[in-house]
Order: sequence, then C-alpha cells, then structure tokens
Amino acid sequence: MKLATLTLAAVLFGGGETARDTRVVMHEVHSTHTRAVVENGTVMWKVRLFSDDLEKGLRAYARRPDFALDRDPKADSLFTAYFNAKVSLSANGRALTAQLVQRGVDKDPVGGTVHWYLLQFDAGRAPATLAIRNTLLAELFPNQANIVVLLSMPGEKRHSLYFGHGDMVAQTVDLRR
Repeated sequence: MKLATLTLAAVLFGGGETARDTRVVMHEVHSTHTRAVVENGTVMWKVRLFSDDLEKGLRAYARRPDFALDRDPKADSLFTAYFNAKVSLSANGRALTAQLVQRGVDKDPVGGTVHWYLLQFDAGRAPATLAIRNTLLAELFPNQANIVVLLSMPGEKRHSLYFGHGDMVAQTVDLRR
C-alpha cells in the first residue's frame, strides 16, 4: 500500500492564552487527536499531540527530567516505545506493534507547537475487528482526552472513539459494519 493513497487529515483540539514566551502556550485542554485508516492488512495511525504535553510525558516515561524533545537524537525511538506502551491495537485478537513512519511539527493557531507522528501497524490481512486502547498522557493529566477517528477502507466507514478520564478501557470496532 502506498502512503500517498491515504488521506490523513487531523483536527487539533484545544487552545488557550499565549504566554509571554511564545514558545510556550498555556492550555487547559489536554488532548490527542488521531486519524487512523485501515486498508487491507495495514493500519496507518496519525496522532497529533501538544508539544509541551508530549515532552512532559516523555520526560516522565524515560525518567529524564532534562529530556528535550527537539534536541535529543533518540526522541523518535523514545516516542515509539512510549506510544507502544500506551496505545494497544489488536486485529482479530492479535496484538500489533506500531512502527514509526514519519513525524513533523506544526504551529497551532494560538502560537504553540504540535508534534505529529505517522505510525504503521501491520496485521498481515484485512482484520474483521480492531480492539483499541489509547492512554497517551493519561498518567499526567486527569482531564486527558484521546480521540480516535478510524476510517475503514474501502468505503470510508467511519468509527469514532473517545478515551477520557475514567474511560480508558479498550474499545472494539467491528470493521464489517
């Protein structure tokens, strides 16, 4: 499957007041937004995270208070390990592991930054069901909200999942519906 055939768009939630230092944006909303596409045996997963929240999460996960997301040469491998520890995806009951494909940084409308990551899960063949659990950053923020919009191809069947405070259990999606 070619990545160019997938349309991966994401909507950023949040906002807030810009602090004096425009590199740091204060926000009360802690969220991630994922757009995932399932086609044949591949799941492409594009997640967007507030950069300051992500850096704080990776510092805690690695137990490295001096970790700097944009300066550490091992940031991508650390993110991938963290992602696989916090996001579980099973196809027809078989656990899958994500591989990092691409990453980038965008500016959000209020002046902060958002890191995005494109990851790939390989199920081998088209799954009938996916069980998904997304607890990214939930260990740090009591109001963390993780939103997943899943498109099943062909036909672009849409499934929306919400993982929030007190509701971080795995959710199963029947891709035949």
